[in-house]
Amino acid sequence: MKVAIYARYSSENQSEKSIDDQIRVCKKYIKENKMTVEERHIYIDEAISGSIVNRPALQALEKAAENKEFDAVAVDDLSRLSRSNHQMLTLVMKFNYLQIKLISVSDGIITDDENSKLGIHIRGFINELYLDDLKKKTMRGLEGQKLRGFSTGENVYGYSSHPFGELKLNKKGNPKYEGMVHKINPDEADIVKRIFKEFIEGKSINRIVRDLNSDKTPTKKGYIGGWNISTVSRILKNEKYMGLWVWRKWKNVRDPMTGKVKKVPRAEKEQMPVFKEDLVIIDKETWEKAQKRWQELEGAWPVRKKSNIKQKSYVKASPTHLLAGLLKCNSCGGAVVLVGGKGSGYYGCYNAKRKTCDNTLLVPRNRVEQTIISELKGKILTHQNLECVYKKLEKLVSKGLNKTPELIKKKKSQHDKVFLEIQNYLNYIKVGNFSSAVSEALKEAESKSKTLKDELKSLEYQKDNTFKSPPKEWINHRLDRLHETLSKNTTSSALALKEILGTIKLEPVTDKNSDFYYIVSNGEKKFKPSYVAHTKIQTLALLDEKHKGSNWLQWRRR
Repeated sequence: MKVAIYARYSSENQSEKSIDDQIRVCKKYIKENKMTVEERHIYIDEAISGSIVNRPALQALEKAAENKEFDAVAVDDLSRLSRSNHQMLTLVMKFNYLQIKLISVSDGIITDDENSKLGIHIRGFINELYLDDLKKKTMRGLEGQKLRGFSTGENVYGYSSHPFGELKLNKKGNPKYEGMVHKINPDEADIVKRIFKEFIEGKSINRIVRDLNSDKTPTKKGYIGGWNISTVSRILKNEKYMGLWVWRKWKNVRDPMTGKVKKVPRAEKEQMPVFKEDLVIIDKETWEKAQKRWQELEGAWPVRKKSNIKQKSYVKASPTHLLAGLLKCNSCGGAVVLVGGKGSGYYGCYNAKRKTCDNTLLVPRNRVEQTIISELKGKILTHQNLECVYKKLEKLVSKGLNKTPELIKKKKSQHDKVFLEIQNYLNYIKVGNFSSAVSEALKEAESKSKTLKDELKSLEYQKDNTFKSPPKEWINHRLDRLHETLSKNTTSSALALKEILGTIKLEPVTDKNSDFYYIVSNGEKKFKPSYVAHTKIQTLALLDEKHKGSNWLQWRRR
């Protein structure tokens, strides 16, 4: 009888020697029972849990069994096949169907024995209970590490893990620290801040990804493909950056039929939230702004039909022009969009383009933007208003900087203490007293010294460069170039205009006193229509007699 051997060890609680022991036991049984085994039919899965379905060697064993390459499969015990009772019984049934015996040497079970069924079920039940018990013990140990303030394996962009405590040998004789702690990685933290800043300013996630990759910004694990949309989205939704580390927030569940694993949220009572002030990268205000932008984007992408989220235009959350998504037709209530034309394009009613609205008037995009912005400058962004804002800001800054000299004195005192601490460590090392604990303490003191130096430098700069209100000429120069300034960052400017102006309704009106008209076939005069825009500020005339009319209508002067 030809026999195949399957052996497996799990990295959690066994060593590589376990494989040799399993094969030795199986070979001994095969020899004693006058069976044969070929080396090519010894299948080994190393450091793979028994709860995992897709094991390379197990899959190869099943394929060989389907090809009738052997008559029986020998294992040291049934737990080598699987710790899951459901999976183990499925494999037993599959081998029975293929007319292949399953021999569990240590359990004393052979599947062609009619009395083996009860033993298989009992062993499967015991193996599954063992796995459940192992999970509980593992979670208990991880929970203890969390309560002591240590990391439990989280690999988060913006942070790096550092060993903590004395280096000791564990039960297996391997060197191990007391635990690992997270610290902010300055380079990665700057990238996280950049992502949040650009997202809040209105940059699309796709654009952020393109910019990160064009700048050759490294990812956490140095992926060849670089940054992608899902990675940036996870960063923008990760509350760890504001110091809230929630442990046991999710759990893995396995599909018993396919073996696929998915994450599902745990009940709130099972979660363990921990606030870590020393790991704050994003302040609360920035976080709230980012979440507000997420709400604005919700529904901008295609949503499922069964979803409760209402589908909306992506332009409203990520406008491509200064007034994109703000304009509405007063006649039908539909959107006014860019419908074509040369140059910067023409705005027109989208429903009119679909022949469901009579408002066929078009207006150049540049003219709409310039008129709205001019009115904005005249009503809100006046020189007097801006000068008043700058003066108030100057007073607030001056009031805040009154505490700067005191803070500088305090920081200098802290730095002197840390510097003395570093010198003591160095003197201690010079006389031959060196250990990993001293080395780690020295690194921590040097890092603290660098931080205090940077803070002192920043405070000195603030002291020497107090904010002053800009002169009138500077304000006027900026106001004159307002349209150009807003166009430099279109998305961010458009979102700001949306807050100020709200929805802009364009109402087509006809002025019979106008000099612009055209003659229809029966000789009747048709006067040129024009738009009036209704905003939060006041009603604005977008077209006047100085301008030519829409490209949808032909004009001629009498």
